[in-house]
Amino acid sequence: MSGSPILEARDLTVVRGGHTLVKVERFGLEQGEVRVLFGPNGAGKTTLMRALNGLERADGEILFEGRPVRSGGDRLRLRRRTSAVFQQAFLLATTVRGNVESGLRLRGVRGDDLRRRTDAALEMLAIGHLAERRRAGLSGGEAQRVSIARALAVDPAVVFLDEPMASLDPPTRRALLSDLEAIFHRLSTAVLWVTHDTEEALAVADRITFLARGEVVQEGAATDVFNNPATQVVADYLGLDVWLEGHVEDAANGSARFVLDDGTSLICAETAPGPAVACIHPDDVMLFLTRPDSRGTSLRNVLEVKVREVRAAGRSRLVALDWQEQRIDALLTRAACEELAVAPGQRVFAAIKATAIRVLPRSGGSDDEA
Repeated sequence: MSGSPILEARDLTVVRGGHTLVKVERFGLEQGEVRVLFGPNGAGKTTLMRALNGLERADGEILFEGRPVRSGGDRLRLRRRTSAVFQQAFLLATTVRGNVESGLRLRGVRGDDLRRRTDAALEMLAIGHLAERRRAGLSGGEAQRVSIARALAVDPAVVFLDEPMASLDPPTRRALLSDLEAIFHRLSTAVLWVTHDTEEALAVADRITFLARGEVVQEGAATDVFNNPATQVVADYLGLDVWLEGHVEDAANGSARFVLDDGTSLICAETAPGPAVACIHPDDVMLFLTRPDSRGTSLRNVLEVKVREVRAAGRSRLVALDWQEQRIDALLTRAACEELAVAPGQRVFAAIKATAIRVLPRSGGSDDEA
């Protein structure tokens, strides 16, 4: 993924009914990239996608394959070189094969080429055995696979996916997500995927653009955004709900001290003094049955805590801990949890490196947009 973006927007604004729904200074999607538009409901994700796809009127400049999209002819060129999948699978009242063929037929594909490309798309989505089944005989997951196969059959330069998993049950969703992750890894197609689901975003995204109230508040590699939220809005939405209110004080030896309102404190990385909130990711919390000796190690914070709850989190275990009046979470493997035999009410020790405490300036409020 390098060079000029295949799809780009500059100073893009969408105004509807006197309200600004999207205001994006710059956006670029590169060839072969899977970009996730992420954020809460109502953040402007779908509106931005529709504007980029030519379906929503917008002010500003859009470039596709290096050429401006201004006229009706430009928008038609964009639409013919891209495809889209929505929350609900909009299928024709025909067979699975007929649906997958439909996009190709609209682009003038006929004969052997039509059959070859249709068969390849059916195989890619693992629905070849359903080729002659009609729309009415499909489950929700099968119908969505047909919709995606139709979108990919035309070999689009960009495929737009608007909450494609939203209507699927968890097992169906997980299976399709796994398949799409593998498919997009193989293809050179650029993908713009709208979701508010953390699992989806982490599974497929090369880069994430986080939107709140129509504006981009953070953008970067998926792991960077999830591990290093740039604002309280982002961190709060990502589920890092261990919030410690306080302020930062200077400390010696290139570190700082995060002082909570009750006077207790944590050593954190060097940070500008002032009011702040600190966020601790469960992955960064280590548990010990006895107090570890932190001398000669990078463990700067060792806390005596009480286990409140242990619950499954996929293949891992999330251990909720009480520290003073605060809550901290630790994410352990199932094996580690069994070895430590942690149980509610048990007292253990939580160790946290100073660099694992992410300190953000205290904001005046959170983004409560639905």
